[in-house]
Amino acid sequence: MSNRLGLRSFDSSDFRISVVLPVFSETDTIREVVKGLQDILGARLLEIVIVVSPRSGEDSRDVCAELGKSDARIRMQMQQVNPGLGHGVREGYAATRGNWVLNIDSDGEMEMETVRRMLEKADTGSYDLVVASRWMKGGGFSGYSRLKYGLNFIFQQVFRSLFLTRVNDLTYGFKLMRGELARGIRWEGARHEIACETTMKPIKLGARACAVPSKWTARTSGESKNTFWRTFRYVDMAFRILCRGAEYTPPAGTGPAA
Repeated sequence: MSNRLGLRSFDSSDFRISVVLPVFSETDTIREVVKGLQDILGARLLEIVIVVSPRSGEDSRDVCAELGKSDARIRMQMQQVNPGLGHGVREGYAATRGNWVLNIDSDGEMEMETVRRMLEKADTGSYDLVVASRWMKGGGFSGYSRLKYGLNFIFQQVFRSLFLTRVNDLTYGFKLMRGELARGIRWEGARHEIACETTMKPIKLGARACAVPSKWTARTSGESKNTFWRTFRYVDMAFRILCRGAEYTPPAGTGPAA
């Protein structure tokens, strides 16, 4: 059985999950995130692709290399096109092999327990995209500026109406999606606007999407690169997808089940 996009159906026992983990000079939080993923995903974890920005410090690179040596499922690759988080995510997606792809940051701001809730939704076989939502009951923000909070709220209300979706957090980069989508959609975002692109394009294409509650907590070390002015890149990306749609080419070896 396949859905509107022709994505192959399979039993949840066959889940092989690839994780894309962009890194920009994080150290201790990388270890914490990787350990959490190993514990939660267990045997379902196929690989963790750590995409390291060439601007990362030596300490951060050493941590990533150390993790790669500790687990054969972890591999580190240097980001080839830079700067920008979007390029890192895109390169990570292209390198994945799993039938599901989890996108999570390495700075410790994303709630690890959310991954369990994502898996519960994916297990039902009813969804192609599961998005973490800070706006649902049980989710929330801690340490978020009032200005960004207000702008984020307005963005969600406007664009969820325009995209005709019940998903109420369109700007969060924390999500689990089918591998065919991650590798088959033509992504364009160069910086943090990749976060809304990777939700909006699947929805625009007709992917079955849902959300689960998630708590966001501001990082305790390092500095966020997602500045106020980059908010306008989200708006530009959203309107481009709304007006032009999205391009999807099923990766080789995929398609409707017989």
